[in-house]
Amino acid sequence: MYSLMILESNEIELVMLQKAFEKDYNVIVMNNPKQALTRLNKANIMPDIMIMDIMFQGLSGMEVLTRLMTQEKTKEIKVIIISGDKDISTELEAYRIGAADYVKKPINTQILKRRVDMQAELLESRKQIGTYLGQLKQSLASSDQNTLKLEYFIIGVITDLIKVKDTYAGMSSLAVSRYMGLILREMLMSGINYGIDPADFELIILSSQLHDMGKIGIPDSILQKVGKYTDEEFETMKKHTTLAANAIQNYSYLIPNSKFLNYTYQMARHHHERYDGTGYPDRLMGANIPILARILSVADTYDALVSTRSYRQAKTHEQAYNIITQAAGLQFDPTVVSAFQRAHMDIYEMSKQLEMLEMQHRQQLATVQAMSKMPPSGAKPT
Repeated sequence: MYSLMILESNEIELVMLQKAFEKDYNVIVMNNPKQALTRLNKANIMPDIMIMDIMFQGLSGMEVLTRLMTQEKTKEIKVIIISGDKDISTELEAYRIGAADYVKKPINTQILKRRVDMQAELLESRKQIGTYLGQLKQSLASSDQNTLKLEYFIIGVITDLIKVKDTYAGMSSLAVSRYMGLILREMLMSGINYGIDPADFELIILSSQLHDMGKIGIPDSILQKVGKYTDEEFETMKKHTTLAANAIQNYSYLIPNSKFLNYTYQMARHHHERYDGTGYPDRLMGANIPILARILSVADTYDALVSTRSYRQAKTHEQAYNIITQAAGLQFDPTVVSAFQRAHMDIYEMSKQLEMLEMQHRQQLATVQAMSKMPPSGAKPT
């Protein structure tokens, strides 16, 4: 889903445009050009497309457009100008500066939606070309390609093994990684990166799928238990963090300086640490907890809260939102919680999509199982 920034000083039109696009785009709304420029200057990830009115007090739309098109960080944003100015010279000047499109007021949201969609389609085509060129480069660098395949192989094997041991953990690994991606993207878009390289975004999300890999070493009697753990059982369960971390550490010398292993280690070992220092396994506090583990902790908790388990019903999105919000500064990093709050509707939509995929998967599995019990065609019943 592409991101869209809408810069419009008229609050009524701003709300109207937001509602027209929020279903198909990650929408960021701004009503002040100076604040918009400040946010973009701090952000690590730029919006893909921008709709901008040309009339503002204090700073004209043309000045904003000029700054966007002359700065390295923002020059690739596809800017669509909306304006009530009927003078053709204004439109030509906007194109000269670098606007991707120009739509005259009064705005017809269907027409504007189509113009934005066209820009998204162009971006998608460029992305596909970039993907092809990237794949071509990878084919010329077989060692890098084999490393990438190995990472996917490791993830595939381990997640399959986790599913055998713990059905819930296996199904949630994908969900947690998707939620983490939305939170991390929001943080990077807001200029909050804690030293995270935006170029590693996909690798980080890939690595996050292995955060529960240590559960392979936990006895089935504990993993599959219905009901509350005894103190002794909980102590055993807590070891899944160190089991994973120790296994990675024992063999990391085979692939030195691997970002994949480093990210996987951080999240596997520390995703149950608490911001107030009462978590496990190392009782780390605050900024001493790796930032990726702090983000994953929120994503993992949200998934656990909204998922149905054999021993409890799923909570609603609103209940999960309130629980996480109230735990800011105690269990969770307040900055991460703030990003979760800003992205929570995207997270909710993702949870609904994942719920639908899971239902389809279960239906397909039930169908296959039913068919396997049917007698062969033509066989006589006994």
